[in-house]
Amino acid sequence: MLSKIFLTGKGFVETCGYVCQDLVRAEVLYAEGVRGHDHRLMAEDFKVQHQFWPEKEKPVFHAALTFPRGEVLPDEVMISIAREYLDLIDLRNTQYAVVKHVDKQHLHMHIVANRIDNDGRITGKGLIIERGIKAAERLTEKYHLRQEKGKNLHLTNMEAMHEPDVKRYKLYEAIKRHLPECYRLEDLEKRLLSEGITTRYRNDPVSGEHQGISWRIENYSFAGYRVDKEFTLRRLQQTMSLQQEQVLQLHLSQVKEEQERQRLSVTRERQLGRNEEIRQERHHRHRHSHGLDLGL
Repeated sequence: MLSKIFLTGKGFVETCGYVCQDLVRAEVLYAEGVRGHDHRLMAEDFKVQHQFWPEKEKPVFHAALTFPRGEVLPDEVMISIAREYLDLIDLRNTQYAVVKHVDKQHLHMHIVANRIDNDGRITGKGLIIERGIKAAERLTEKYHLRQEKGKNLHLTNMEAMHEPDVKRYKLYEAIKRHLPECYRLEDLEKRLLSEGITTRYRNDPVSGEHQGISWRIENYSFAGYRVDKEFTLRRLQQTMSLQQEQVLQLHLSQVKEEQERQRLSVTRERQLGRNEEIRQERHHRHRHSHGLDLGL
């Protein structure tokens, strides 16, 4: 299953119109908190709830979940996947609509949701893009969906994203790329600095020990937890400690293998030497039994 998230500046009118207006290619499978029989009324329902927090820019969440060519799923399964997808990306207690499209050779569906929830609060905070990647992976495995070779599980319309979200996502990608090769915080610092990203620590005023971590990329700063829950100082230290242990175990395993190879080599040499002694001894007995050693 391929997931594509659109964090665009388009409003509910444009988005609902795009996903719903052509009833030949589109079918509203499910609608929660909005009217699904008319895209104009659907957009109005979304807009009313947005007024609970009108200062929230880009309240529209729009994702497309695409299935490989030949994949056939019942509508109720597609609805379940959409609901679980929203839950996994922390878009809960809010309005949403699930719309199936049949205008292409592969099955796909669109999910439109309100980032202002039913209580008038912002939902789906943080790096929703990364959660979308993980959600697609989990649901692909859970529902035994096929994945087309060479395709990523996630695509993102980066150009249309809010600038802070773009920077945060670039920071996430950089950390994710370098972290597997880092065994100390200093290693990660140096690698990120090569990309113009600086690392800062929040220290305990008494002990001076690191208590928190943040990064600065261009004009934006992000604390570790705001990039990803795996990038808090504690989780990074745990990850690096585990990687150190894995490297140590690999080294010890290689040492043991080398020692075993040397032991087997010595054993083989000793056995070859013993075999040669036996051969010489047999040869000597053979000569002796035929009187060869007596000159007869």
